[in-house]
Amino acid sequence: MTDPAIFGFRQALRRIGTVGITLAFFGAAGSAVVGGLSVIPAQTDAATGTVAPLVPVGVTVVEFAQGYTVTRRFIGQIEAAARADLGFEPGGRITQLIAEEGDLVAAGTVLARLDTSALIPERAALEAELAALAADAELARLTLQRNDTLADKGFRPAASQDDARLALARSEAGMAAVRARIAGVDVQLEKSVLRAPFAARIGARLADPGQTVASGQTVLVLFDASPARARVGLPPDLAAPLQPGDSVMIEVGTTRQAAKVRHIRPDLDASTRSRSVILTLPAGSGEVLGDTVALVLNQRIEAFGFWVPLSSLREGVRGSWAVMAVETTPEGDRTLPAAVEVIHSDGARVFVQGVLPPGARIIAIAPDRVTPGQLVLAQLATAGRE
Repeated sequence: MTDPAIFGFRQALRRIGTVGITLAFFGAAGSAVVGGLSVIPAQTDAATGTVAPLVPVGVTVVEFAQGYTVTRRFIGQIEAAARADLGFEPGGRITQLIAEEGDLVAAGTVLARLDTSALIPERAALEAELAALAADAELARLTLQRNDTLADKGFRPAASQDDARLALARSEAGMAAVRARIAGVDVQLEKSVLRAPFAARIGARLADPGQTVASGQTVLVLFDASPARARVGLPPDLAAPLQPGDSVMIEVGTTRQAAKVRHIRPDLDASTRSRSVILTLPAGSGEVLGDTVALVLNQRIEAFGFWVPLSSLREGVRGSWAVMAVETTPEGDRTLPAAVEVIHSDGARVFVQGVLPPGARIIAIAPDRVTPGQLVLAQLATAGRE
């Protein structure tokens, strides 16, 4: 056999082998497909006989209410019952400043003194002048008595009696003028001593011994030692029901305690449009002047609706809210959404309005995968009530 003949024979064998392998591969694949299709119906038939378990959910019953109570807090400030900025009426040099910041002093306690070295000699001179006038008055009195005796015997004319009487009057008038000047010096001496006008605690000390102060310049700031007060601004409608003597709750820091309404101002604050309520704080409450205080008031809001747990809310369409209600069907408890309007929230629950009837059941506790129209196993859950 020639070479070209051998080469053609080999090519024919290769083509026959390739076709055989291809036919064998497709045959095996077809067998596998046929076998798989026969298995699927068998598995499907087995699955249709098994029922999936119902998802358990906690439900609460809708109970309508005529309103809800809102706890509101109004911030105010603690202030002293009285404050006094003390200063000397006359100017001068301070020689003593006895009080220190934070000291508790009784009413009338001497707090500071001014230099009175110029007033002491002046008062001594006036006292000497008064003594001289007193001697003149005594001489005029004795002269008048002698003239009266001699005039009765006819030895003295009436004119001498008049001179003695007028001399006595001039002396007594001069004595009165000197006494008034001495009283003026005493007033200056008294005003050179700074005293506490009431039982108080020393706030700020704005001068030191040796310093010269002007007339009326503040030297000490005093705060009344009696129980402090709190000033809180309230809306007019909330302040109107309050009366002096009413007990209210306040919060100072983390402490809640009772306070008494002392005064309610009859006017409105021009900037806040609120009425100032003055509260008397209990003694020993440890208040700090200038600290903030919160007045806690409960306000009743009239509105028809019902409470639901916060966990029962779901997002509705276009930013609205909904709850998942549960209706009874022949197949079992089935879920369906119900739109609601949120009116108020107190943190753990919300007060809503909706079209659900009284006694309707809504899901309070459920997995996130519960969807509308799903059959569930409804179980009663504890819901918060007002």
